[in-house]
Amino acid sequence: MPTTSITIVPLPIPETLVGSAGADFTASVELANLVTCLIWGNNDFWVSPAARLEGSRGNDYTVTYLWAAKDGDRHVGRGVLELSLQDNEQNGYVFVAVHPEYRRRGIGRRLLAEAEAFAGSRGRTTLQAWSEHPAGFELEGPDMVQAETGIGSLPTASPAVRFAEASGFRLEQVERCSRMPIPADPVGLADQLATAAATAGGSYRLVEWADNCPPDYLDGYAALRQRMSTDVPLGELDFEEEAWDAARVRHKEANLQRMNGRSLVVAVRHVPTGELVGHTVLEWFPEQPEVVYQEDTLVLRAHRGHRLGLWMKARNLQRLAESWPPGRRLYTWNAAENSNMLDINIALGFTPAGYEAAWQKKLHASRP
Repeated sequence: MPTTSITIVPLPIPETLVGSAGADFTASVELANLVTCLIWGNNDFWVSPAARLEGSRGNDYTVTYLWAAKDGDRHVGRGVLELSLQDNEQNGYVFVAVHPEYRRRGIGRRLLAEAEAFAGSRGRTTLQAWSEHPAGFELEGPDMVQAETGIGSLPTASPAVRFAEASGFRLEQVERCSRMPIPADPVGLADQLATAAATAGGSYRLVEWADNCPPDYLDGYAALRQRMSTDVPLGELDFEEEAWDAARVRHKEANLQRMNGRSLVVAVRHVPTGELVGHTVLEWFPEQPEVVYQEDTLVLRAHRGHRLGLWMKARNLQRLAESWPPGRRLYTWNAAENSNMLDINIALGFTPAGYEAAWQKKLHASRP
């Protein structure tokens, strides 16, 4: 089938999934789910069209643009561009997926070109993209592309690697995707929790909540979320500190709940000052009941070395078993160079499931 039979069209983010616009959006999401399933060999990262729609709606912080590659009425490719609106306004975040039956026909390049041109027209000077790679290859084998961080590599034979490099992207960082079975062994978890609490000593206390941060901790939690944007390893990714306040925390919480998501947060309070100095977050979607995601974990630098990260994460694993009993698999992502957090995860029972590559490309922006 010739490439010229494929049309690239912008898709609006619809108000609802009803009607032709909603049907197009649903078809685009189903294509993304298909491609992700084929990469990982399972549906653990499936996202419903309704949840994806809520996550794509424009707001004060981000705006999403969507393109479709269509063969007649059939969706065979998907391009997404996300632009942040209050910080990191130099960046565009791009995602491209093509149906396996339609690859190697230039469709991915055409979708990327649309997103890249649009990002440049909005003054963006950097594109960032991510690719997923299941475990099963030799990390130190021949014919590998090394990340700019010096830690982590990917096979040059990977189609995603070939596409990214041919499109002018550079491999900046590799993150390990890890998985552990849940619920965790309650006896082993209790032992880890007790050991970590003893190491933390009397200067720290855990505080916890579900879904919505208590008002008394809101400003402190916002400060932690802001530090999370810069205190984790980022290599040479062009990423500036985000600005978080109480309103942004409430927006994030409400958006997750609109997506039918739930969250469990454990934070650690420094008793002498009363300040929050660390936090960890779990997220769960009842539409995918067996899968739980370990999101942010951060301990401020001045308070590291007291096993606070292990303490918080072990307690949240206890709460997970109590709150979301259908959960069977927990996923997390960490930079390959983040040895401290990887060691904590290994101690808890995580093993490598795969790798996520962070790619970056510099643009020559042109404003409209």
